[in-house]
Amino acid sequence: MTTTLALDSSVMPTERNTLSSIQEPVTASALGLDRALLLDLALKTLFYGGRMSCTDLSDALKISSSAMQDVLHAATKDDLAQILGSDGHGPGSYQYVLSQKGIERANEAFGRSGYVGPAPVALDAYIRQTAQQTVRDTTLTPDQVQNALGSLVLGDETLDRVGRAASSRRSTLIYGNSGNGKTSIVRALGAASHGSILIPYAIEMLGQIVRLYDPSKHTLAHDDQPRHDGQYFSARHDRRWVAIERPVIWAGGELTKYSVELQWDERTRLYEAPLQLKANGGTLIIDDFGRQRMPAIDLLNRWIGALEGSTDHLTLHTGQMVEIPFDVMVLFSTNLTPSDLADDAFLRRIRYKIELPNPSPSEFRQIFEQECERRGVRFDAPAVTHLIDHWYTDRDLRGCHPRDLVEAIADASVFAGHAPALTPRAVDEACETYFLHEHAKS
Repeated sequence: MTTTLALDSSVMPTERNTLSSIQEPVTASALGLDRALLLDLALKTLFYGGRMSCTDLSDALKISSSAMQDVLHAATKDDLAQILGSDGHGPGSYQYVLSQKGIERANEAFGRSGYVGPAPVALDAYIRQTAQQTVRDTTLTPDQVQNALGSLVLGDETLDRVGRAASSRRSTLIYGNSGNGKTSIVRALGAASHGSILIPYAIEMLGQIVRLYDPSKHTLAHDDQPRHDGQYFSARHDRRWVAIERPVIWAGGELTKYSVELQWDERTRLYEAPLQLKANGGTLIIDDFGRQRMPAIDLLNRWIGALEGSTDHLTLHTGQMVEIPFDVMVLFSTNLTPSDLADDAFLRRIRYKIELPNPSPSEFRQIFEQECERRGVRFDAPAVTHLIDHWYTDRDLRGCHPRDLVEAIADASVFAGHAPALTPRAVDEACETYFLHEHAKS
């Protein structure tokens, strides 16, 4: 016998431009999901729960009690579930268990998908919400850029270039010698993307469920109470959506070709969203670009259309292809020569290329003074002059050296049992164990 749950896909959740204002559908037909998928999800949840009330199932699937009752009505009518009794008053307290037929149907459902959790959101609803909260509509003012990068010592020209790129929300490559703050810059720019967005726990794509919300990468927002014109909505918001801070997703040398594709686990029969999908509405940082387990040219080739057209394509394990938004500000950082990573035809897909130069002597001194203040080390300008004159005759100044050397001086003072101080002798001792001796001291 087939199920009798009727769904009207034309009825969709109410949309508004206000955060957390997607109202909860009150019927199963308004969820925008196939009836078989909803029923399978309820049966799998009940399989693990053993005995659950309508309210329990409603909370597990994060759908309204009335919508859950629609699903359970179909399950009981088709002899897939049974009512054992009630722990209270009303349909919400009815206790349900699977029948033998329901257990068999649940096992069949596990064979198709191992997903158990909040009901997914239809792909078209996700696409519309992503467009409403696009990262392209956010901007950074010069003051915001200055505040974000305030702890870094950068030349005015470099600061302006970084600011213009960040404000554009377009892909940007920061390159230059190691130790000059590239990682700090992209990290700060990602953190400067203030605001909150809504994402679903999971998305339904051509009948498959893809997990999107990742507590290890997404930070819950604190402003997720549904408000409008200073008043709370009378209807509860759709609990299938969660409010998060605009994401900042980080990928370093561990990135592989699988990181940017739908990840299908044949054993658990689960889909996990790729990094760029988890980063939608925010920032994706590719640190140490060119040192990933996925070659740089392959990554650029994978995103050759996405970086320009704001649309990505994902392939299901069935071979079906799904078009999804690519609403991401991608920040690359590398200490490799860009021309060694890819040719001009590929690199032009990265809209901004900004070289981060070595610090000038005056900038180097300023960084040193900041690091001394941070670590509680008494600053001495002649000691820095001694450092530059004696240890940088054949060595480039790097932005990370002041931090590392001041920390070494502070460590030495703890061992010796006296207050740390920046002196020529302390500088020499720190340099002896910091620099390799292939560059002889003059």
